[in-house]
Parts: sequence; structure tokens; C-alpha cells
Amino acid sequence: MKRLLSLLFLCTLCLPVMAADLVEIYGQAKASDPAWRAAQAGRLAGAEKAPQGRALLLPTLGLSAGKSESDQRVKTPTINNTFRYGTDSYNLQLTQPLYRKQNTAGYAQGIAGANVAEHEFELARQDLILRVTRAYFDVLAAQDVLNFAVTEKEAIGRQLALAKRNFAVGSATLVDVHEAQARYDLAAAQQITAANDLEVRKEALRVLIGASPGALSRLETKFELQPPDPADMEKWVQTAATESPRIKSQQESLEIARQEVEKNSGGHYPTLDITASRTYLDAGGSVQGFAIESTTNQVGLQFQMPLYQGGSISSKVRESAARLEETSQRLDQTRRQVSQQARETYLAVINGMARVQALEQARISNERALESTVIGYERGVRTGVDVLNAQRELFRTRRDLSQARYDYLISRLRLKAAAGTLQEQDLEDINRLLARQSPG
Repeated sequence: MKRLLSLLFLCTLCLPVMAADLVEIYGQAKASDPAWRAAQAGRLAGAEKAPQGRALLLPTLGLSAGKSESDQRVKTPTINNTFRYGTDSYNLQLTQPLYRKQNTAGYAQGIAGANVAEHEFELARQDLILRVTRAYFDVLAAQDVLNFAVTEKEAIGRQLALAKRNFAVGSATLVDVHEAQARYDLAAAQQITAANDLEVRKEALRVLIGASPGALSRLETKFELQPPDPADMEKWVQTAATESPRIKSQQESLEIARQEVEKNSGGHYPTLDITASRTYLDAGGSVQGFAIESTTNQVGLQFQMPLYQGGSISSKVRESAARLEETSQRLDQTRRQVSQQARETYLAVINGMARVQALEQARISNERALESTVIGYERGVRTGVDVLNAQRELFRTRRDLSQARYDYLISRLRLKAAAGTLQEQDLEDINRLLARQSPG
């Protein structure tokens, strides 16, 4: 029985480690990232702008009540007396605005303010997708750089050992030994730098998910490069002009500024309200010497016309008109920036595909070049320095290829974010390119 348990334990140790993938890390970030949680709270707060604006058009109802004790002395030619009595009263007041230009503008501002909060929340959601993907791939890229650095140092170490043996038997020069030693020392320093950078990248991911990241799923060695769909840059620009949350948010801000002009100009307009009230009074005495109890119901219209406010209303109108122009110009600026970003990210995807393909071919060529250089070194027609140079070019190409693949995938997400169409499904599509088993 003990032997069986031992075998089961050993088999468990042999199982591949299941690493966290991109979607799982995104879920952890949604539960932990302070910026995202702040965006959620901001959305809830902004949504209240709509009912606050609507309340300006609805009736208001107020209740007041009072209780007092009176001690009154009345002295006339025929009366000289003191009256002491208590009084209870309440008043119920209803006011329904019929015409208030400021309130109508405030209602429109409330709706626009709620819409701004919704668009800002959408921006925060897309930003979280990009931040998580960037941080995730930064860790993978840093891990690749470290792996390449370790592999390169090991390869240089073997070349150093070979140069020393060949020098000992007289088939290599001291230059080969010194060059290999220098390259080995440099590779050791680069390995230390790469290890430090990996820890820094992990720390950046930890800030997002609120915990130290464990093993991460790695990108598959081969995957299909997909061009933008549609493959027309101007169509992406047109989509961004209509779907971008940044533009939509700025459009709602323009509406808020426009209604602010209406609200301030409403200070010159009259107001008309319908009012209804009920007043109850119960006095335990009076100067007449007897108690009084009364109930009064009133319904009426209340009209108010502002005549002069010291010029403050006109000043506020001028200020809000200038703010409206400022917001209009910012909307135009946002449109141009979004269009520029759509074009840049489209080109980044196209160029990223070309760069990955070029580096794939360069990797194959460098591998062949290294093989040829090693054969030439063994036959005495190439030097150890030539081998070291060929190794360096190969590892640099592998490192650049790794980074180019990550950059291409992120550019795909950034293009959809620029167009305002980035969804969690796009994250899941990239997640399917990851291998679930953690290497090593």
C-alpha cells in the first residue's frame, strides 16, 4: 500500500503544471485592480445624474410642524389680563413646476451626465483589457529574454571551453580564448539584467491582480497571422468616428455645455409653478379668551419674474457660451486624435505581420549561418570569433521575433480599442493561442 501511494505521489509530480492563462488573469484583475473598481464606482455615481435631473421636473412635497407655548399680556382701557396657551400647527406644501427653463436644461444635463459615465466606463473596460494583455505579455517577453540569455551563456560557455582546449593543443589562438571569455562575462551580466527585468514585469502584473503571478501560459510557437478585418484602413477610421467611447463621451459633454448655456440664460425668464397647501392650527387660547382650531386648504399659481440681478446672469451666460466653444473644440480634437490612432494601430498590425514574417525568415537564415560557421570552424576556415558572432545574431533574432509576436497581438487589440469595438471575446480569441501547460 505504501509503495502504491509513493508511485501515485511520483506520478503527481510528473504531471505538467497547469498555468494561468490570459482570461484567468483578466478575471483576477477585474476583481482586484483599483482603477477598474474605481471606474465601477464612477459609473454608479454618474448614473445618478439622470434621476437627479428628472427630479427637477417633478413635484416637491414638504411638511412642517410646530408646537409653541404663549405667555401674552394684554392691557387696554378696559382689559388688563395675561393669557397663557399652547399652539400646535402643521403645514403640507406641494409645488409642481409648470415652466422653469433652468429645470428643463438641468434635466437634459442629467441625462447627458449619465451617458458620459457609461461611455467612460466602457473606456475603462477596454483600457483594462489592454493593460492586462500588455502586462501579461511583458512577463512572457521578459521570461523569453531570460531564457535566451541563459541559453546564450551556456552556448558561449561551451565555446569558451572548446577554445581553451584548442589553445592548449595549439589549434587556436589566445585571441579566441579572450574573445570567448569576454563574451561569456557579458552574457552573464545580461542574464542578471534579464532576471531583474522579469521580476519588475511580474511586479507590474501583481499590481493589477493583487497577488504574485504564478506560472503563466506561454504563446504557441506557431500561430496564424491575421490581417485586420476589414482590410481597409478608412473603414476602421469611419467605425472609430461612430463607435469610439471617447468621441461619444465628448459629444455628451458638449450637450452638457450647451444645456449650461440654456440654464444660465433661463435666469432672465419667468417661472410659473402650481402650488397646493394644507395648514392646520390648534391654539389653546387667544386674546379673545377662547381656543381656536382651523384648517386651511389652498391651491394657486405662483409667478415670478426676475428683473435685475446685478449683471450676474449675463456674466454666467457669457461664461457658459465660452465653455461651450471650448468643449466643441475639444470634441473636434478628440475626433482627430481617434482617427489618427485608428490609422496608426491599423498600420501597426500590418507592419507587425510583416515584421514577424521577416524575423521568422531571419531566424531560419541565422540558424543555417551558425551551422555553416561551426562547420567552417571545425575545418579551420573560420575562427572562434566568427562562431560567437553567429551565435549572438541568432539569439538576438530569436529575442526580436519573440517580442514582435507579442507586439503584433497587442496591436490587434489596440486597433479594435481605437475603433471602439474591443470586447472580451477578442481577449478570448488571443487566449486560445496560449499553451495551457507551463514549460519546466
